[in-house]
Amino acid sequence: MLSGVYVSLEDLIGLSSATYTKHRRRKSRAVVAGERRSVLRGRGVDFDEVRLYQPGDDVRNIDWNVTARKRVPHTKVFTEERERPTLLMVDQTMSMFLGSRNRLKSVAAADIAARLAWRALNQRDRVGGLVVGIQGIETIKPFRSGTAVVKLLRAIADANVRLKYSENTNPDIQDKSKLWQRALTQLKHVSPAHHRIVAISDFIGMADDEITSLLTRGRHNDLQLVHVYDEIERTLPPSNMYAVTNGTMQIEFHSGRRKLRDEYTKRFGNRLDELRSKCLKHNVMFTSFSTDDDLEPINFGR
Repeated sequence: MLSGVYVSLEDLIGLSSATYTKHRRRKSRAVVAGERRSVLRGRGVDFDEVRLYQPGDDVRNIDWNVTARKRVPHTKVFTEERERPTLLMVDQTMSMFLGSRNRLKSVAAADIAARLAWRALNQRDRVGGLVVGIQGIETIKPFRSGTAVVKLLRAIADANVRLKYSENTNPDIQDKSKLWQRALTQLKHVSPAHHRIVAISDFIGMADDEITSLLTRGRHNDLQLVHVYDEIERTLPPSNMYAVTNGTMQIEFHSGRRKLRDEYTKRFGNRLDELRSKCLKHNVMFTSFSTDDDLEPINFGR
């Protein structure tokens, strides 16, 4: 598990060996994971049905058992599964620059993205993505190669190390809503249909319209939302007086007030439930990870 304030390209490339080992151990398991079966399962050929033989059918596909039983030639029909390019949408904006213990949310998001990128490549999918950073959005078209994955990971690492606050910070880069509007426009261009899309973010600062616009990408794609949060966002620190600043303003509060603690936890839970409910409504996979969670078991559709 990656830790700390920033990640490097070497850190993200280093996750490839662990992901490959994990993939080999799971290879014999069922292809369906998670809460629902996706209509875009990957490449290959699956048995569909047995029907009457028709001129032009491959004689090698004749089902001799059914033919003998019904005394009429029958053939097996197979359906070819569609190719499913994988697009990882990775949030590296200022709201992700938060962490209270092992690492920041931005580091956890990079960790998740790297593991999924290597896993997709191991499944022989094309891999690309969109990195939403404070200096804009970088789009990496999906290709089936380690070079493409490294290009995506380099974009993530570059965006990650740019995360910092100063008094000269341009206010526009703090406007996550504008960044996501641009990112969603680009996403529509690069994933018209039949893609596997994983959006990794805390989804803070996004308007309801932008969340809905993102979820509608699941109509013609296999979409999954991965929510990243830090424990400090769910539970206030131990009882004491604290000072919090955003670089320009500072407030003080006492975390020991029971009503404050309950309201704080409830607000986080309500927001999480709302996200989960919206995903369920649009038939989109949703999962949530804390910055303290072990990401070793992470996979698509889980």
